[in-house]
Amino acid sequence: MEKQEETNLAGFFIIVIIIAALLYSIRIDIQDFWSSVTNTFKTITTFIESQLFFIILAIIVLAILIYFVIKWIKSIKRKTEERKTKTEEINKEAREIDKILNENLDMDPEELSEFIEKIKERIKICKTSNHEELLEEKLKIAKKYLEEKVKIKEIKQEKLELQNDMEEFRRKVEKVKQDKETVLRKLNIEQNQVFKKSDLNIKETEALKQEGFEQVNQFDVLERKQIPVLIKPYERLNHSREHIFLVWSVKRLLEKMGIEIIEEHLTKGADITFKHNKKWFALEIETGKLLKAPKQLREKVNDLNKQYLNRWLFIVSNEKLAPRYAKFGLSTPRNRVQENIEKLVKNA
Repeated sequence: MEKQEETNLAGFFIIVIIIAALLYSIRIDIQDFWSSVTNTFKTITTFIESQLFFIILAIIVLAILIYFVIKWIKSIKRKTEERKTKTEEINKEAREIDKILNENLDMDPEELSEFIEKIKERIKICKTSNHEELLEEKLKIAKKYLEEKVKIKEIKQEKLELQNDMEEFRRKVEKVKQDKETVLRKLNIEQNQVFKKSDLNIKETEALKQEGFEQVNQFDVLERKQIPVLIKPYERLNHSREHIFLVWSVKRLLEKMGIEIIEEHLTKGADITFKHNKKWFALEIETGKLLKAPKQLREKVNDLNKQYLNRWLFIVSNEKLAPRYAKFGLSTPRNRVQENIEKLVKNA
């Protein structure tokens, strides 16, 4: 440890000796440098004390003052320009916002949606709280107006669809009506009051029911069994469904028997008259109503005897009525109509 310290101390003395030798070698240069510094200092001192120094100093100070004045003026001008620019921006914003605030909201929903987005964008870059509040209020109104517009549009669309549906329904009703009229013309309901159901299709059946025809089951004198038929009572005549059916059924039987001249009488005379071998015969359809008016019944029998002596026949709707009508003339129930008509024609 001590040996290391001795080594370090020796090194220090060596460095000192080297520096001292170096300084000694340049002693003349050092003396010259110091002499130069002294002379320079004297020259500067002399210059500072001269009038020229103060003139130069004044010029420098004046230049500095002029620089700061110019800088200050530029600063004021810049701030003025900034205020002017800001004022113009505010005025421009105010004009744009006024345009937005005064915008008429009576526009299409699509246009109104775009206008709402425009307000939102303007709010983001708005520079004044007052304008922002006004824009927020306008935005609320526009959104509410849009909701109403959408509702109105939906209502109009629903109305249009309803009108289209109604028009389509009207066309269908008109077609059904035309189809019905075509069916009814084909069926010739002005001349026919009874239709056999098995002869009708579904459209014809529905058309007849809509015209007041009613479905009933009646015993047919031709087929000798119950058959379903559609019957429409005469509006101005007090004829029952049974009466109307029996007239129709008997006429069918007469046609099947080969009788060509057959006439139906709705008001006066016998219900049915037909001509065979140059002689006229009469058939009176009875449902029992005439039994309640004996005088009228006797008058009818007298008229029949005068016009068709031994050539007329009561056809009763109910088998039990046959004996009661037999007191006034030849009568037959439904199940023996053909048999008794044949006898009537043969014995005439």
